[in-house]
Amino acid sequence: MTQSAVSAGSGAAPEAPPLLEVRDLKTWFKTEDGLYRAVDGVSFAVRRGRTLAVVGESGCGKSVTSLSIMRLVPEPPGIRAGGQILLDGEDLLEKSQVEMQDIRGQRVSMIFQEPMTSLNPVYRVGEQIVEGLVKHRGMSAAEARAKAIEMLGLVRIPSPESRVDSFPHEMSGGMRQRVMIAMALACDPALLIADEPTTALDVTIQAQILGLMREIQARLGTAIILITHDLGVVAEMADDVVVMYAGKVVERAGVRALFDDPQHPYTLGLIDSIPRLEEKRDRLSTIEGSVPHPQRLPEGCRFSPRCPLATDRCRNEEPPLRQLRDGHEVACWYAPIDEAAA
Repeated sequence: MTQSAVSAGSGAAPEAPPLLEVRDLKTWFKTEDGLYRAVDGVSFAVRRGRTLAVVGESGCGKSVTSLSIMRLVPEPPGIRAGGQILLDGEDLLEKSQVEMQDIRGQRVSMIFQEPMTSLNPVYRVGEQIVEGLVKHRGMSAAEARAKAIEMLGLVRIPSPESRVDSFPHEMSGGMRQRVMIAMALACDPALLIADEPTTALDVTIQAQILGLMREIQARLGTAIILITHDLGVVAEMADDVVVMYAGKVVERAGVRALFDDPQHPYTLGLIDSIPRLEEKRDRLSTIEGSVPHPQRLPEGCRFSPRCPLATDRCRNEEPPLRQLRDGHEVACWYAPIDEAAA
């Protein structure tokens, strides 16, 4: 349900609470050189049937955020330094590993970037789908196999009745990624986390996988968290966007608002770096400098050393995430903040 639908009339039902709400999440790593604050106070929410994209350069903390939600960060060296991860109001950080084993695959599933490192090479793909169905759904082996064939057909793998007995190495990269999607969706999870699901695929297969994810979401009402650095994928798939930089959220908005009116200098740099056919440039636009070393984060705004607009205030005071307008928040001292909404 959209916000406009809620406000259409005074008698309208209030908007349903988020399926997943991440509040001030902090996931750090203890190293010989000190603490690596990979995720340092990240907050966002995702609702049923919607897609939230988490974007940023490599090293910004987006994949660690997804692994934190799944409780797959090894401890040590990982440290849960603070925050909450609320799934239907239940804090996943308070769950035991045994409880998380029941939640993973059943209520929350994840598609990883490279299926060959996620699929077991010595088991047939059907057996790997069957395992989750037997564990989480209590199906017999025959029932689970029939469901596995159904799921392979759902993700448009040809001849699923025979492909169910294939090994991962006998499939193309696109087909293996489809198997990962089938496995992730087999138990009808409420939330699907997709970590760079199309990066290793060519453009044609990428379009097919994204179209498949949209189709399945429309059919099943699944909420999706899409981890990506590709703003083209964001524009095509997302309803809402979180932009991360050096472990922090620097901008949060609806997808249309983010592309039409980006406010954080980092977001502006990312969008400006997209190649455009209609523009003739001698060279692509870039963001000067590099992401700061995690053990040597700058004072104030973490983007200030690379920001062309940075002032002494930016270099000395860390800006909070403030409301720009309804549903659009930015962590920048010089964005035109709506003081009435703040």
